Amino acid sequence: MHPSTALLRLLTVPSHAAGLRADRFILAQVSIPPPLLFKLLRKRAISQVLEGGKSLRMQGSDRVHPGMQIQVPSDLVVTTKDEKSPDSKQHRQEFAARHLPMLYENDALAVLQKPSGLPCQGGTSVKYSIDEMLGDLSPDYRLVHRLDRDTTGALVVARSRLAAAALTAAFRDRAISKRYIALLQGIPEEHHGTISRPLVNTGMITTVLAPTDDEHRAQMAKPAVTKYRVLRSGTLGNKSVSMVELDILTGRKHQIRAHCAQVLGCPVFGDRKYASAESTNDPMYLHLFEIAVPDIDVSGLIRASSKTGRVSVKAPFPASWSPVFKKLNVPLKSN
Repeated sequence: MHPSTALLRLLTVPSHAAGLRADRFILAQVSIPPPLLFKLLRKRAISQVLEGGKSLRMQGSDRVHPGMQIQVPSDLVVTTKDEKSPDSKQHRQEFAARHLPMLYENDALAVLQKPSGLPCQGGTSVKYSIDEMLGDLSPDYRLVHRLDRDTTGALVVARSRLAAAALTAAFRDRAISKRYIALLQGIPEEHHGTISRPLVNTGMITTVLAPTDDEHRAQMAKPAVTKYRVLRSGTLGNKSVSMVELDILTGRKHQIRAHCAQVLGCPVFGDRKYASAESTNDPMYLHLFEIAVPDIDVSGLIRASSKTGRVSVKAPFPASWSPVFKKLNVPLKSN
């Protein structure tokens, strides 16, 4: 045995796993903490075995195919997962189904109900992520849509490779409409309008480009357009609040949260990143209430039988919104 192979373990991809992300496939095969796996992938310590014994370093987003062989460090992998353990496939499926209830599904896509506190993608400090959990719901699911960790509501996933490509293009080309509802601290001076202010994301936070910003920040800035309309206003506790409907015409990171806090002067209620220091432990009240996507089939084409060419799905509000609705005299239903 070659000295280097003694420290490696070989995983072979079965046919039913075709098309899965490499990180999701590995997590389904071995007992390894997700943060450790992501660290190994960043350090390029996991590779695909090629013909002739050569290897190709892998990224977590790489897709696997039947017969592919993947090398992982054997001294860092505990054991193959026991199907009767608390981390068994059945247990993980039940956990995923409980936290990601289905709102709509056809043969090309699904819309799930995303809860607060669950990130869409994994990372070093993430125990559970939606991208990882999708593999436990179905090997066909592909993440094509992202919401912030504490944002709730409708989340779109694809069910085939071609559907994923079509939906990714639709998001990129702004062919998908999204209707958000937010509770804001304060009441905007103008009760409706369009915010067109470029945003700069530094990785941790997003800020509105200011006229006094230097050339470097100006080059980093990306156009961002948010339309808003105040639906209700009143008081919650001793604070003035407003319930606002928002539509983003661009999809920048933290766009709604930055525009509301820095342009309207009314941060999202419960937003501990963009609100004032006096923010409490309330959940963040930002909810993707309705989303309309192209009515595609598994090949990514609009269905010939579709009457409108679109599928519209509404997501029920979390229970935490009920006292807010009651206080602002909003009907307790999704409409």
